[in-house]
Amino acid sequence: MSDNNPFAVVAADVHAAVEAIVAGLTRFGEEARLALAWIDKSVPGAEQALALLFQAADVAATALEAEASGGLADIVGAAIGEAGSGVANLISASGLDLAAKSVLSAADVATVTAAKSIAQNAIAVATARLLGSAAGAARTDTPASQPPA
Repeated sequence: MSDNNPFAVVAADVHAAVEAIVAGLTRFGEEARLALAWIDKSVPGAEQALALLFQAADVAATALEAEASGGLADIVGAAIGEAGSGVANLISASGLDLAAKSVLSAADVATVTAAKSIAQNAIAVATARLLGSAAGAARTDTPASQPPA
């Protein structure tokens, strides 16, 4: 393919963007490089999507590190383990067997990304329900003469 081929130019641009993202990672650099090597190179969009997933994980790890150093290390450690199991279960339920894959296609990356999104949204919904239930319980425990706090 010539360098003037639009597909080659786009692929080169995506590769450069992915390299920039991976280079900026502080915690997941090696994992990201390994995962990117695992992807089907004929699908540049999958490469970029996975790089963005690792970039988001790096930002999340920084936030969790701050939470852990604030005295919540045990809670953070447990949450990461439980979240990993939950996402693994979601991926398994989708029918994708990551252990059996020698390359990762765009469809596989989309499945992993969907599982991540489902897990994040499920946590948000569960948190909202928990807070709503607690607020409802607090309101029923408050005497009628006192306004809720």
